[in-house]
Amino acid sequence: MQFYYGNKMPLRILDETEFWKRQEAEHTVVILQIVSNLEKKYVELLEEWGQVFNQTEAIAVRYIEMIIRAKYSLNPELEKEITQFINYSYHQSQKFILLLNEIATESKAVQNNQVALVVINHIRRESQYYIGIAKAFLNLSYPHNFIQRDGN
Repeated sequence: MQFYYGNKMPLRILDETEFWKRQEAEHTVVILQIVSNLEKKYVELLEEWGQVFNQTEAIAVRYIEMIIRAKYSLNPELEKEITQFINYSYHQSQKFILLLNEIATESKAVQNNQVALVVINHIRRESQYYIGIAKAFLNLSYPHNFIQRDGN
């Protein structure tokens, strides 16, 4: 993501968030489809994550609509709210990667399915890409922000 969007930067990161959260939701479905014998625990977790990602995508869309209605003029309160939301989305993707790591290392069904391992690794890289975008936004666009440090 480029950082020359000026006053449209919040809109740009929200576009990215909308796109990547939709991708992450779809990725939960992909895993469930390619690993038909996935352990119940992971099936339930992936179904929950899919719903969470759909909700996060919907929030991104609402913020996009708010910014457009405001003609790209954000008050400090809305700017802070959006930054908090991106921070939340950033951490959400980090937690999803932890689940992907657990599934890849703990699920017998996945360990016996080479295609599933390849797909999960690909999905992990895509979530890491979003994390990079979100982190860059939080660190470079708003250096005064409050990104919660957790070793990343």
